[in-house]
Amino acid sequence: MVTMLTSAGGTIEHEIELAVETPPTGLGFYGFMALLGAYVGIIPVALGMLFLPFMERVREVWIRVFMAVTVGLLAFLVVDGSLEGLEIAEQGSGAFGGPELVFLGAAVFYLAVVVIDRYMTARQEAAGAKGAASAKVALLVSIGIGLHNLGEGLAIGSAYAVGALALGAFLVIGFALQNTTEGLAIVAPLAEGGRPSLARLVALGLIAGSPAIVGAWLGASAYDPAVAAFLIGGAVGAIVKVIEQVIPLVRDRTGRLLYPASVGGILAGIAALYVTGLLINV
Repeated sequence: MVTMLTSAGGTIEHEIELAVETPPTGLGFYGFMALLGAYVGIIPVALGMLFLPFMERVREVWIRVFMAVTVGLLAFLVVDGSLEGLEIAEQGSGAFGGPELVFLGAAVFYLAVVVIDRYMTARQEAAGAKGAASAKVALLVSIGIGLHNLGEGLAIGSAYAVGALALGAFLVIGFALQNTTEGLAIVAPLAEGGRPSLARLVALGLIAGSPAIVGAWLGASAYDPAVAAFLIGGAVGAIVKVIEQVIPLVRDRTGRLLYPASVGGILAGIAALYVTGLLINV
């Protein structure tokens, strides 16, 4: 705390935060960022995916409830990502646009996922493989979550790069808890499509989790608010498209989307990420 005394006898107090040395960048630092990215993205997503054997044993009605939980999880990520992207966009210089970058990223990545979806649907129709529809939805969920985890990695990398070690530690803990529930969202579509191979599960986990490593590297070396806002907006757009793919799996046999079980599942998904997200702001 610094106190200044004016000529009129008044005092001005200002608190100066304790200085923390910015970690030196190098091979060891980027290795550390890779470990943090794996801890935040790959490991918790893999832990969430371990629920697959349990989900395969439950009745069909519970599968729809789990899909409703997935919708709630993804819907929360849309809102959370939008707010975060808009906040980051305001930190930029404005030379490349402000909030517009978030919406531009959302539109670009939404259309990109549409193209991926159409391509996968064409392959599915040509192959006619059993469980292909469930596998497609699981892959799209992994892509959407992966883009979101890219934004999380950016936040962690930039925090450590500027020496905000306490903030970086809180982000790692909060994101790790949050991403465990995201792993559940990936395997939920696979519960009634037949047991997937271990290689497929590993691939889905890497697609969803490994972008956190890339994000940590980018955030630590070349963080830019404009780029971050665009990428986070892209995650929002991709997840919106994924929600469109998951919603039909929530409908009951009469075609209803909102019924007591589905509403409860959606609210449970939102609550799960809200509670874990509170840890990031502790």
